[in-house]
Formats: sequence, C-alpha cells, structure tokens
Amino acid sequence: MNKYFFTLCFLVVVSTVSGQETRTENNGNLILEDIPAIPGSIKEDLSKFQNVRSAAFRGFNNQDEGLFISTRFGNVSQLHLVKSAGAARNQITYFQEPIGSVTMHPTKSSIAFTMDKGGTENAQIYLLNPESSSTQMLTDGISRNGGPLWSNAGNHIAFQSTKRNGSSNDVWMMPMIILKKVS
Repeated sequence: MNKYFFTLCFLVVVSTVSGQETRTENNGNLILEDIPAIPGSIKEDLSKFQNVRSAAFRGFNNQDEGLFISTRFGNVSQLHLVKSAGAARNQITYFQEPIGSVTMHPTKSSIAFTMDKGGTENAQIYLLNPESSSTQMLTDGISRNGGPLWSNAGNHIAFQSTKRNGSSNDVWMMPMIILKKVS
C-alpha cells in the first residue's frame, strides 16, 4: 500500500510542478479539483484487495475440529464447515433462502437455525443434521420465530415466537425428545 501512496504523492507533485492543466471531476458527492487521474494499473492492483467474500462465524463444531461459517455463494448465505485453519470450506446447506441465526447442539452434531420463505419475515426454526444435510421444521410454519438456544443438556430449545397472537413476542420452550431421528 505504501508504494501506491508514494506514487500518488509523486503524481500530485509532478503535476503541480509541471504546470499541468487543471482538471475537475464531479462524482455527485465530491468535486475534485487539480487532482491528477489515478492510473488504471493502480485501480487494477487494488481490486484484488477489494473483491473479497465475507464470512460470518456461526459456531464451533463440537463433534470434530473446525467451525461453522456462513458465506454467500449464489444468491443467499449458506452454512459451511471449515475443518482447520486454511482448509477449504465445505457447504452444508443448499437452500433457496438465506439462513438466519444458527445454534449448535451442546453435545451432538445437530444444529438449529432460522430461515424464512420468500421474504415473509416469518422465520421458522429448523433442525439440521450436518452429516446428512437433512432438515426438519420445528415450528408451526406460520408465526415469526427467532433466537433459538439449546438448553445445557440439549433436550430443549428456547426461542422467541409470535405464536400466541401473531404480534407479541413471547419466549417458548420446545422439548427435543420427539426429535431423536432427523430424516
């Protein structure tokens, strides 16, 4: 980055000393006067630092080494497993909608996450088996749900929901004993 800074400073000094004609550029938000044009080679060199994909940390894999991240491939963010530092990410989910909040089971490999359909903003809570990528919806499919958290023993999930009257957020507890097999 320092070579670009010094190059830019050099260009400014040279243009002022050489009596280069004045130049004005207006991009709608900023008016630049007497600033030399930035060479295309500098723009190209900087683009590799600007064109990067972000990834959000979603939790540690408690069954193995590694961690879960979400990153956007295609149209929406999906869940990925990264097994070690510098390792390739392995995509776990392949939904048409982005995943929302994610929480890992405290002792097993199950993952609870939220997702809505078609921008309804009525997120549902799903249970994911990362080994088979199979999912099961845990909530009613109608109300808005969010913030799932596992109990320490992993036998309940607490979450917020508008299930009672469609507008008020209440905290609910859901037992997980009925969900021993995720298809």
